Amino acid sequence: MIVYHCEAALHEGNMTKQVSGSPFLKPFFLKTPVRVVTPRQQRRHTLPASEFRNLTPQDAISVFEIEREAFVSVSGECPLTLNEVLNFLGQCPELSLGWFEEGQLVAFIIGSGWHKERLSQEAMTQHVPDTPTVHIHVLSVHRHCRQQGKGSILLWRYLQYLRCMPGLRRALLICEDFLVPFYLKAGFKQKGPSEISVSNMQFQEMEYMLNGQVYARRNSGC
Repeated sequence: MIVYHCEAALHEGNMTKQVSGSPFLKPFFLKTPVRVVTPRQQRRHTLPASEFRNLTPQDAISVFEIEREAFVSVSGECPLTLNEVLNFLGQCPELSLGWFEEGQLVAFIIGSGWHKERLSQEAMTQHVPDTPTVHIHVLSVHRHCRQQGKGSILLWRYLQYLRCMPGLRRALLICEDFLVPFYLKAGFKQKGPSEISVSNMQFQEMEYMLNGQVYARRNSGC
């Protein structure tokens, strides 16, 4: 499906990580200056400043609101309907990743399993379990958080996370021509025009190999 972003360059900033189970789903905290917190502000600041986690069906409404605002104004079509979001988050939540700031969703990726060499129209709505390929359906960033590098950061963390999942070998997606340079910079290779069309829009199919990334794997903590 159309993969959305409107990000410029990857900018990590000063960030620290809290130790937890998965090396790429650790709560991810931004350093903030020490300051006095009033009782009124105290509850608000009990939430992590920034964290990454898998999405759940309970996140579907927030996901769909961000997606609808991002896509309908541009193409008139949402990559995923609300029912499809619920379906994928119910069947394969482990192939999703959300970025939350103080408990609010600001960016997300939703993927599903696929079993063929190239993506077809059926891949738009199906999840095939226990397969070596992830189909990335959508990457979207909240309108108030664009042009801050969040799309690049989230995509990088998602790909590192996928590398740590046993049996996965590659990720596929389709995008419009103007997004090809963004995905090439992220390490994807262009496979050529996609057979998938949405509302007469044409797409390029992109592929990212999850194996063979020796340096990334050595330093990933997998």
